[in-house]
Amino acid sequence: MLSTQIRIDNIFFEQIETTVRNITAIHQSIFLLCSATFIISFGITIYLIIKHRRGLGLKKKHFHKSIYIELMWAVIPFLIIFLLVCPIFVTVLR
Repeated sequence: MLSTQIRIDNIFFEQIETTVRNITAIHQSIFLLCSATFIISFGITIYLIIKHRRGLGLKKKHFHKSIYIELMWAVIPFLIIFLLVCPIFVTVLR
């Protein structure tokens, strides 16, 4: 009886270990993706601040509202979050 219990425990812990490894791999890849996104957007922000500062005598431009830009502003972050969450659900529910 004791050896059966030990085998069941080993199988259980092997399954948990596999799941934890998968979750760790997903976490690392998502962390790297978020870090790269942060570095790129921060770099673009700094570049634009330096290039378009008021000291250069540039005049501001007026932009009209565009429904396509508004939709992209809402849809793209949703798609990014959806693509980040999908591998997590697949791993956890497997």
